[in-house]
Amino acid sequence: MEVQWNDHNLKVSGDWSFRWLFLAPDYELWLDDELLDRQSGPRLRPRLEAVYEDEQGTRHHIEAELLSVIGFRPHCELSVEGKLLASDNVRVQNFLNPFLVLFILAAVAVMFYVGPDVIEHYVPF
Repeated sequence: MEVQWNDHNLKVSGDWSFRWLFLAPDYELWLDDELLDRQSGPRLRPRLEAVYEDEQGTRHHIEAELLSVIGFRPHCELSVEGKLLASDNVRVQNFLNPFLVLFILAAVAVMFYVGPDVIEHYVPF
């Protein structure tokens, strides 16, 4: 999700990292090309916050509040100084990664449960 604000570009992004088994993506708050805040872990309402000082010396409180249920189309409200700038869904990169890992773990568990004799019957070596 990207928003223009005072000749700057505010962006909130999500990405599945190596913590797939937590079923929680990493969320990042960017101002132009500068990373302001990062939040990850199994949280239902992650909050990204930063204080930005512009060229005139004025400080601005930037806040992004997300509603994330296992990282599927998290809803984000982006505000500066308490004023809502935008409210939209965040596109999370690499969405299938944690589900592929869970599928592989489930397949391995089924193979251990069934046993090597049944597997050898269907896949002869």
